[in-house]
Parts: sequence; C-alpha cells; structure tokens
Amino acid sequence: MTAFTYALAQLNPVVGDLEGNFSLIEKTFHNISEKTSILVFSESITTGYPADDLILNHHFIDTLMNKINAFVKETKSSNKLILLPTPWRENDKIFNCVLCISQGDIKHIIYKHRLPNDGIFDEKRVFTHGELPDVFDYNGTKLGIMICEDMWHTDAAKHLQEQGADILIVPNGSPYQTDIYKRRMVEAKARVSETILPLIYVNQVGGQDEVVFDGQSFVMNAQSEVICQLPAFEENITNFSFEESAEITLNLSKTEEIYKGVTLGLQDYARKNGFKGVLIGLSGGIDSALSAAIAVDALGAENVHCVMMPSPYTSQESLDDAQACADALGVKLDNISIEEAMKAYGNMLAPHIDKNNAGTTFENIQSRARGVILMALSNATGKMVLSTGNKSEMAVGYATLYGDMCGGFNALKDLYKMQVYALSEWRNKQGMVIPENIIDKAPSAELKPDQTDQDSLPPYDVLDTILESLIELNLSPEEIIEQNSYDKDTVYRVWRLLDLAEYKRKQAPPGVKITPKAFGRDRRYPITNHFKTTG
Repeated sequence: MTAFTYALAQLNPVVGDLEGNFSLIEKTFHNISEKTSILVFSESITTGYPADDLILNHHFIDTLMNKINAFVKETKSSNKLILLPTPWRENDKIFNCVLCISQGDIKHIIYKHRLPNDGIFDEKRVFTHGELPDVFDYNGTKLGIMICEDMWHTDAAKHLQEQGADILIVPNGSPYQTDIYKRRMVEAKARVSETILPLIYVNQVGGQDEVVFDGQSFVMNAQSEVICQLPAFEENITNFSFEESAEITLNLSKTEEIYKGVTLGLQDYARKNGFKGVLIGLSGGIDSALSAAIAVDALGAENVHCVMMPSPYTSQESLDDAQACADALGVKLDNISIEEAMKAYGNMLAPHIDKNNAGTTFENIQSRARGVILMALSNATGKMVLSTGNKSEMAVGYATLYGDMCGGFNALKDLYKMQVYALSEWRNKQGMVIPENIIDKAPSAELKPDQTDQDSLPPYDVLDTILESLIELNLSPEEIIEQNSYDKDTVYRVWRLLDLAEYKRKQAPPGVKITPKAFGRDRRYPITNHFKTTG
C-alpha cells in the first residue's frame, strides 16, 4: 500500500445550502496541506444530510449537478484525490454516491448499496440502491470505499477484500444517540477483523432539525486499534498518515456527551434557521433552568431572554430561584404577572363553564396565558420561544397544548427527568449556574395550591424506568411487571397515559434526538389507536 497522507474533513454542512456547502468544500480543498494525497469528506457533504425530499426535487438536483461539474473542473491542476460523497443523478435515477475526483475528472463512482429505512432514515424513498462497490486503484493502492450503512453489514467489506482492497474508507452521516460510538466501534472492529484491513471513518458533525451529528471520526489499523480520533461535536480537519503518530481525542463521559449534543443541536437549529436568540419562560423549576443554561452555552447570554410569569399560586421560593438562576447565567429576566389574564378569562368564561366542575380548565388557562405572552414577545423581537418540557412529561401528557408546549424548539425533548437532574449537576460542576435549591426541591407546575408533580405521577425514577422499558425496549406492561417489583396498576396507568398523549406529541415542537427512540420519526404510533392489553 502506498504511503499516503489523508485529510479527514469532519465538517458541518447545511441541508439544502448548495452555495454554502460547495464553498466549504472548495475552501477545504484549497487549504489542505501540500502533502495531502487523499481528501475524505462525510456522507452527502454537498447537500447536507439527511436532505429528505429535497432529493426528489428535480430543480434541486439540476442545481447540484451543475455545482458538482463546476467543482470537478476546479480540480484540473491538482493531483490530489477528492472523495466527494453526494447525491448523484444517473439515467434519471438518484443514487447516494462517492465521486472519486482528480485532475478535473471523475475517475470512479461508488454507489451506496444498503439504504437504511428505519428510525430517522428514509433512504429507500429517495435513492436507488447501487450494486456492491468495486475497489478504486489510486496510484497503486486499491481503495475500498463503503458509504455509511454499508459498513454495518458484512457483504460490502467482504466484496472489497475479495477484489484486493488495501484499505477501507467509510464516509458517514451517522447521527448521535447514547452509546452510538461504542456501536460504531463494534461494527468497525468486525469489518477490520473480517478483512484484516485498516479503516478510515469520517463522520458529519452538527445539528439538523431533530438530529445532531457528533463527528468522532477515527482511523483503525489492521489490528483493530484506534490510532487516530477526531473530537466530538466539533468541526475538525486532520491530516493523517499510517507512517506517523496521530492525536487521539479522549472520549467524553456519557453526561458530558449528551450535554454537548443538545447544546450543539440547539445552536445549529437557531443559527441555521436565522433566529436572533431565544425566549424562555423561567419558572424557578429545573427544566427551564437547565434549558436556560444550555441556551446560554449555545448562543451566549446576550441572546437569551427569560421571562418569569407568576400567578397567585407562584411561590416566593420560585421567584427567588428564577432570579438567582438568571443572575448566575447573566441573562435578562422580565417579570410579567398573568393574574389579570386569569381574571379576564375567568370573567369571559363564567357564563359558559361551571367553575366547580371544570377539571383542569383553569389550570391550563394559566399555562396558555404564559404561552400567549411568550409568543407575543417572539413576534415583537424575532427570538424563538424555547419549550422546556422533558421526555417524561411529554410521554405521559403532563403538558398543556398551546401553553408550555408552545415554541419553536425544545432542547430537553428527548431527555428523561432523571437525565435532566444529571445534566444539571454536571453543568454546575463546570461552574454553578443552577441554584442548588432548584435541583433539590420537589418539582411543581404551581397551577394550584401546594401542587407537586408526584400528586399526578409516580416518582420520576420509577416513571423513567417504566417509560424507557415501554419506549426504548418496546416491552409490554406484563414484561415490565415480571422484570421489576413495580405495582401493576402503576405500570398500566403509565402505559395508558403514554398511549393517550400521542395527539399532544404530534403537535410538539422539534427537539434534539438523544435516545434510540425519540418521539417523532423514531417512534411512529397512530393517534387513533384502540389496541388493548390485559391488565
């Protein structure tokens, strides 16, 4: 195998921004080291990933093909090999490809063989699958190129080995979820062990709607040892040669990894969609406090505007805690009472609703009054409302439509309540920003006197375990009861609440995917659903 220097380009493209993405590609191409032989980009670097139905837009593909052709001409005077992953039109079919470009010409095309069709992936809908990839001989070295999903199965690597490949190169668009790095390592080591070939893995980084890509690109030698690793959640271009030692970035703890993931997810959602900043209803509770801390780390304190909206049920403790949190974070905090709005709605509805038999009507009006205030401020300032509900609440419907669920994004959407506590404690170790009293006190919506979350829900450690078993593990209530000592009625009640709240979740704002089964594209249950189980 020829001694090449590879440039691993772990970059943050913007879906659909062909002008910006090609500018990033060209800048990287022109600025890489003179000694670089092969430049490797991540999957679909030209369009950003996943581009979903943009791939089906013929005008988009026309523009893309023109951009590709112009870039190919730009490489005419260079002997470097550029591995450019991109959608590619051929005979009126669209493929997910890697173009092997050098000296102003496309020397070879690799077609993605396996198209994922689960969770957030919908590639079978938009791409045509290709045959197993062939090796590409570049200056005496046979490159075995597999695109993302093809590495997770044995056939492509085996096929390339049989053709005499000297190295496996894998451009990726692999989104973050907990423990994903370990899963990648298992698959990469399996392919290396099967073929006795070194492997280069280049992953995308950055937020795209509800997913965030963690990067963590790496190189593995033929002995299955990681000999180069790029950082998590950061853009990075690293030159690597098998003949020289390389830097290995230390892996983050799971809690830090999650925190960095949700922070980058929020940062890119706001940046890529042009929001000037965010608005947060700061209640004095842990969810809004953690959301504010993430927002400050993502966007800067000057771009975070918090609003305390007390009612007659709001405690002085909550007022004090919200102010202390805002002071620690250095953010603006306004105080807008909703008491007059509550009275106005009460007077308007008095002839139509029996207040003594109204259920949660007037509790929900408080939440919706706060939502109206935040959306009004959003209209006036151009800042995006950041919703603050966690996954535990969203799962059981402990949230108010058009009230605390309103907003453009939710950094906590895929975080269970116990994870909210863990992230808050981790963030405080980096610098105290969430007052200890917020973490220690019993959670409460404060919509009626002496209310706590546990009046309506099981303790959060119990609730989270049941929910994770139902959602991530897809266990039945009977299986959960068999495996735990939980009360049967509690498990079935949580199962029913999860089922009943589907209509709310369908109307919730997007948020960063962290778990293997985030609400939305990962878990698609019907709203109208009459399936029953025993119990």
